[in-house]
Amino acid sequence: MSPHHFRPVSRRRLLQFLAASPLFAHGALAEGSRPSDPVDWAPRDLDKLIADPKQALDVFDFEPVMKQNVPPAHFGYMATGVDDEATLRANREGFRKFALRPRRLVDVSKVDMSAEILGAKYDSPIVIAPTGSNRAFHPDAEVAVAKAAKAGNHLQILSTVATTSIEDAIAARGAPVWFQLYTTQRWEVAEGLVKRAVTAGAPAIVVTLDVRTPAKWETFVRLRRTDTRDCGSCHGLNDYLSRKPNFAGIDLGGVSSTVVTNLTWDMIKRLRDTIKVKLVLKGIVAFEDAKLAADAGIDAIVVSNHGGRRWCQRDHRRVAGNRRSGGRPHADPG
Repeated sequence: MSPHHFRPVSRRRLLQFLAASPLFAHGALAEGSRPSDPVDWAPRDLDKLIADPKQALDVFDFEPVMKQNVPPAHFGYMATGVDDEATLRANREGFRKFALRPRRLVDVSKVDMSAEILGAKYDSPIVIAPTGSNRAFHPDAEVAVAKAAKAGNHLQILSTVATTSIEDAIAARGAPVWFQLYTTQRWEVAEGLVKRAVTAGAPAIVVTLDVRTPAKWETFVRLRRTDTRDCGSCHGLNDYLSRKPNFAGIDLGGVSSTVVTNLTWDMIKRLRDTIKVKLVLKGIVAFEDAKLAADAGIDAIVVSNHGGRRWCQRDHRRVAGNRRSGGRPHADPG
């Protein structure tokens, strides 16, 4: 078949791409013309940021405010995805495919958005996912997040590498919070973290599965290069984990990273046999693994690619739930 056969198709695809491009749309807007995208009538003005949370029209109104208020490297750490932002971009496009199916002629004068999650009732199904190093963004760190969770009665999941201990987070929340676990390369470290969390009152351990190799965080690296501060004054070269309060009193034994290459179903089953609280797996993206989780007696799964920070190709047509609990998996941005 001649290569010339493909040229008309290629031209059409190029024109379709240009027509859908926001840059092309803005550049082509002449007086009296109609934009190709409805949002172009009132584009987000980055020169006029919100001054109060109540002014936000959507969650993305907070992002430019954060960029203005925190150092470049800190913003890059929070905003980055992985590998040319392909996965982060796919996440946002993927969520656009979900559609609501509202029913009409229903009395909504009193709306109850409460949800029961693994036996506890919350005012809404909105969950605060674990994020590390919150002191990089606010001096009160995860304590501030816990107070916000308390105000809205949301489920909070505390990161292993939080800059607030599990004890202080629970005290600020005024109720139990779940504990997200990086097992590290040594079982003894994972065991110590779990024992501390359970003793503090965490009703669930959420094991993150997808930190298998160092990630290529391009946005983070590019913005870190523009940061003129002496980062070494706060960030030591080899003491990342030892500076985190949840590791206090635990012998790290040479472990200096959350990257885990030896995490298998055998360790998950060992955790299941060790703890009596709920056990959740975070980072499940394949229905085959969801089935294995149910077979292993796991209480729930979190469908997640680490907020776009770990590579995966999500298939939105197939999402497996948990047979044991009968619940639905909770999609997680982090």
